[in-house]
Order: sequence, then structure tokens, then C-alpha cells
Amino acid sequence: MPELRLAGTGLRLLLTVILLLFIMPAGMAEQATMGLSPEQIEEISQKVEPVLKGKPVTDIPEEDRAKLFLAEGLFPESFDLFYRHAEYLALEKRSFTEAVPRIKKALEIKPKDLAALELLATCCKELKETAEEVSCWETIRHLIEDDDSEATRELRERVTLNLGRMAAENEMVMRQGHRFIIYTPVSSDYFHVDKELTDERLEEVFAQVTGDLECFPAFRTSIIVLDPVKFNEVKPTSWAGGFAQGGRSMTLKTESFPQTDPESRLPARKILLHEFTHNIVAIAADNRCPTWLNEGLAVFAENKDDSFTEFKPQIPSPDSLMTLEQLEKEFADIRQIEGGPRVAAAYNLAGLYARFLIQNHTMTAPRLILNELKNRQPFEKALQQVCTLTVDAFEKKFRNWVHELANQ
Repeated sequence: MPELRLAGTGLRLLLTVILLLFIMPAGMAEQATMGLSPEQIEEISQKVEPVLKGKPVTDIPEEDRAKLFLAEGLFPESFDLFYRHAEYLALEKRSFTEAVPRIKKALEIKPKDLAALELLATCCKELKETAEEVSCWETIRHLIEDDDSEATRELRERVTLNLGRMAAENEMVMRQGHRFIIYTPVSSDYFHVDKELTDERLEEVFAQVTGDLECFPAFRTSIIVLDPVKFNEVKPTSWAGGFAQGGRSMTLKTESFPQTDPESRLPARKILLHEFTHNIVAIAADNRCPTWLNEGLAVFAENKDDSFTEFKPQIPSPDSLMTLEQLEKEFADIRQIEGGPRVAAAYNLAGLYARFLIQNHTMTAPRLILNELKNRQPFEKALQQVCTLTVDAFEKKFRNWVHELANQ
């Protein structure tokens, strides 16, 4: 087919649009194509048709490849277009910064596409975006965790190789356990940490949390143990002793793992229960759980062996009780302070709210609430449906329960 011939204003417009598309993010391309005529759109569509059908960009003439930038605005929902264009930019042109937004656009369309995730990992490696590269490989690992077919064998090997490489680059050792993947520092000062985290000890943590919440991850959770310096560099608050990253991983500090007899109960069991609860809640509620309930369930899990008598000294005074809305805000506010009684009080109150919910409505209640949240229901509606209580009625009953508990 002959080249589209334009003159004067039409040519200047096309050149301007192409120039803009070379420098703008992929998601903005649609706006830039609004000035094209139907004839121009038809011409572009025909030129890039092989790519729209999933063929590599190198299958079309080199002089037509610039039209891919325009095509992004015309076909914003074409996975093949964004993936193949990103592949070309990354692997042929070595233009990783241009490729990344196009891969991310492709992943918005197909979030679990393994090839796109691996291509993004490759770009992040070249751009030295370490955290995002790890996230890509971990996501792929999760997606193919239980797939032992020949079709994914080489990809599984690449995932293991790259996660091991990144662990070594960050002076970490990776071990793939039965339920968890454990990363520990290379330093001889911390060789004992890996031996503390035995499969047998971790099975108790896994069984309690997944059993209580009746939610079983489709992949192994990563436990990342950092030395004090590295942990302080990444911790989200000044007072954090550990933190979870969605349903994928938890990060802890080496001080939580003193050397002990491997046959004894793990001293760090409570913090592992706390953070693993966050991992499972993230999965069960699709990251839609209010902070107070998320933290409350984590506190409940780590103190599950405690009796209410042992908890009695931590009962707050009536004037220090907060509503759920106030407690949610309090968790946001305490992220900015240096720790102390205010932080402890917020966690204690969240734990009491969770205990009240479970004691009065059984462990089924938080499970059902998390599922309603996952299904995009607001918490107020979920509470009403599961417990047949409004938030005001729930808070009133809670205050009465705390009063009775304090007087036992």
C-alpha cells in the first residue's frame, strides 16, 4: 500500500502528534490522536495491524514503526500493541524508560501476563529499580507457584535464579521453605537466624492464622530479615518492629531472632503471627480492610493464648475509648510520632475491638466481613450484614463489654 501523503497543515499536525507521542506517557496518547482525520486513522490502523494481532514489531517495515505511538491513542485497550511495542523499545532500542510505562499499561489490561511481568523485571534491572524488579519476580513466582508443567519449567528456573541473584546483590541468602521463602543476611553474625526459622516452627504460625481466617494463600509468603541498619532504612515508622507488604511478604529485623534451641517454641512467634495475619488479611479482603480491624486481628492473633484476666491490666479507661472512626484516624496519626504510650494504646484498643467482635460473633464474623470487603462492600454494610448491627450499636455494645471486663 502506498505511503500516506500529506501536505501543509496536515503534515505539520501529524509530525507534531508523533513528536508528542515520543515524549509523553503511554496513557496520554489517546488525547493526542483526537486531531487525526478518518483517513489518517485508517492508514495507521493498516500499518500496525500485525502488531495489533500479536506479531513482533520487527515484522512491520521500519518506516512504519513510529506509527505505533499514534496507534496507542487509537487502541488504548490493545494488550498486544502495548506489550509488543514495549518489547521492541526495550530489547531492540534499549529504551527502557520508554518501555516501562507501556508494559505497565499492558499489565493494566492483563495483570497476570507472565511475559509482560518478566519484561518489566528486565527493564527494572537495567534501570536499577531494585524494589520493583523484586516485586515483578515475586509476582511471577506467586503466579506459577503450583505450576510444575514443562511449559513453565524454564520460567521457574529464571525466577529462582534472579531472586537468588538479587538476594546475593543485597547480601542476603534465600532459602525456599515449605510454607515460606526466607531471606536472611549473609553476615556470619546472623547465620543462626535461618536456623531459627525452621519449617516446623513456621508451620505453627501458618496453621493458626490460615485456620482462624480460613484463607490459604496460593503462594509462599516471603520472610525478609534485615540487619539493624538496613531495617532502619526501610521501616515505615520510627517504632515499627516489623511490617507486611500486602499478601506477599513481611520484613523483620534480626534482633527479633535470638539464638535458641530449635526444639523450643520460636521466641519471635508473636511478631510472625502479627505480620502474617496482615498478609492473610490483605488476601482475604483484597487490601480493603480498615486499619483498625487489620491491626486488631493481628493483635488478637499474637495474644491468642492470653486469657482475659491477663489482658485486664490493659483495659482502657472509659474516657480514652475511641470510636472506630477515631481509631482509624489515630492509626494514621501515630505513623508520624516516635512511639510510646499512644502507639501502644491504639494497638491495644484495636485488639480489644477484635476480641469483642470474635467473642460475641465467633471467628466467623471477621471472615465474613473480610469477604464482604473483598466484594467491594463498605465496612458499615458488611458489619450490618454479618452482625446485624450498625456501627453506632456495635460501638455501644463494645463500651458496655469493656466496662464489664474492667469490673471482673
